[in-house]
Amino acid sequence: MTTSRLRAAPAVLLSAAAASWAANCAVGLAAWRGRRGSRWPHHALYASTCTWTLLALAASALLGRSRTTTALLAPALLPLVVVARVRPGGTGHVLLAASLAPPLLGATAAAWAAAGTRSR
Repeated sequence: MTTSRLRAAPAVLLSAAAASWAANCAVGLAAWRGRRGSRWPHHALYASTCTWTLLALAASALLGRSRTTTALLAPALLPLVVVARVRPGGTGHVLLAASLAPPLLGATAAAWAAAGTRSR
């Protein structure tokens, strides 16, 4: 793997985490609205979001020269852990899920910016 591809790894992993989170929000909304068969995919996407986020955090910490991406992503860990323990469909569950947007999207933008500036 080339150096530029290796440097882009956190950005790619973060993009996957953000996409998984967005899909999970959409499926969660469907589950909340009573759509049958959406509970299992919602749980699978939660596991996917956790996995991609942890991989992105590890790649950012190990491969990134800048600590900005890691610092922006770290606050996502607490809501990821707590959201599974909060009553589904309640306001707290929705607010915790929504609180993942700033760290995920901010870290993704920072990672892509860092990958773009380093490859030039």
